[in-house]
Amino acid sequence: MSGKLTAAQRAQVHRKAKPKEIDPADEGGELNIVPFLDIVTNVLMFLLATITTVFTATIPVPAPNNNPGPSTGTPPPQFTITVKIVAEGYIVGAPGGFLQPGCTQVSDASLTVPLLAGRHDADGLTRCMQAIRNNPSWQEQLERRKINIAVNEDVRYEALVRTLDAVRGTRPGLTDMFAEPTLGILR
Repeated sequence: MSGKLTAAQRAQVHRKAKPKEIDPADEGGELNIVPFLDIVTNVLMFLLATITTVFTATIPVPAPNNNPGPSTGTPPPQFTITVKIVAEGYIVGAPGGFLQPGCTQVSDASLTVPLLAGRHDADGLTRCMQAIRNNPSWQEQLERRKINIAVNEDVRYEALVRTLDAVRGTRPGLTDMFAEPTLGILR
């Protein structure tokens, strides 16, 4: 072999080395998935960042007892007051049922503090919270600062804010009652 290619061999090498033209039907055949992977990566990072706060649990551990004797048993069960804000006023849940108008008796569900002049009566709710705080039979079981507040969808935001102020303290700026609310929506 002399190392020289014939004309036919050169033509064949030239034909094989030449890039093929892409058929117009094959142009859309390759899918660019890089933007999709960017979105998936961002969503995964968001989920991983939020999942740690969702599944964080608190295990109540009682403080050690200084007495050398055995433990006195489990503490009395604690309960949390629930205030439901509806279009007609407030419904207040207490141990054993719902407070009745006047906030002194517990019975079946009823409107505890009705509207006053077409608005939610925040002062009436504050008086009701004071009656709950001063009830001697509930003193040991009452969660000191916690309260559940559930609002109906058709209630104005202003009523929710006034409710939060009413259960927090006996006068503006004071937090002597239930300063740790948990909010919910009634459906």
